[in-house]
Amino acid sequence: MSARRATARVTHPRPYTNVKPAPAEDDAVLIRGTLAGRRADFDVLVQRYQKMLYAFVYRCVHDHEQTADVVQATFLQAYVHLAQFSGRSTFKTWLHQIALNRCRQMHRSAHSRQHVPLDETHAATLAAPDTTEHNPGVKNLLERLIARLPLRQRAVLTLRIFSDLPFKEIARVEGITENSAKVNYHHAIARLRHWLRERES
Repeated sequence: MSARRATARVTHPRPYTNVKPAPAEDDAVLIRGTLAGRRADFDVLVQRYQKMLYAFVYRCVHDHEQTADVVQATFLQAYVHLAQFSGRSTFKTWLHQIALNRCRQMHRSAHSRQHVPLDETHAATLAAPDTTEHNPGVKNLLERLIARLPLRQRAVLTLRIFSDLPFKEIARVEGITENSAKVNYHHAIARLRHWLRERES
C-alpha cells in the first residue's frame, strides 16, 4: 500500500513546484541546426509559424487554396534561402515579409482586389481577436471588414493585431518607416470605425 502511494506521488506531482520546464529551442538555434543539415529543426520552425502565417496570408488573399499555395511557397523559399537570413529582423518577421511579397505578386497578377459587403460588428472586437474563436459569425464578419481595406493598411493591421508584430518589425516587412506603419494602422482603424458608424446611422 505504501509503495502504491509513493508511486502515485511521483506520477502526479504537486501543481505548484519550483522546477521550470525546459525552454523550447529558440529560432536561432533551430536555424543553425537546419543550416547544419538537421531538417527536423526546420520542421519545428514550420510547426511554430504555420498557423500564424496561414491566418495572415488568408486575410490578404481571401482564398484558402491560394493561401495554402502562398504558405507552402513561403516556407520553401525560406528553406532554400535560409543561409541569406541575416538576423537583422526576427525570423517571424522575415517569414511575413516573404509571404507578403508573394501576396503582392498575386494581387498584381489578378489586377483587382475583392470587395465584400459590410455588416454590423463592434470596433472593440478588433482589439480582442481571441473573442472570435468561439463565435464564427463575429470572426467571419471581421474578415469581411478587413478585406475592404487597401492592401497596405490591411497588411499592417493584420501584422499588428493578429501576428503581434511591433511597429518596428512591421516597417521592416513593408519596407516603410516605423512612423508610416503607425499611420497606416491608425488609418485602417479609423476607416473601419467610419464604416461602422455609417452602418449604424
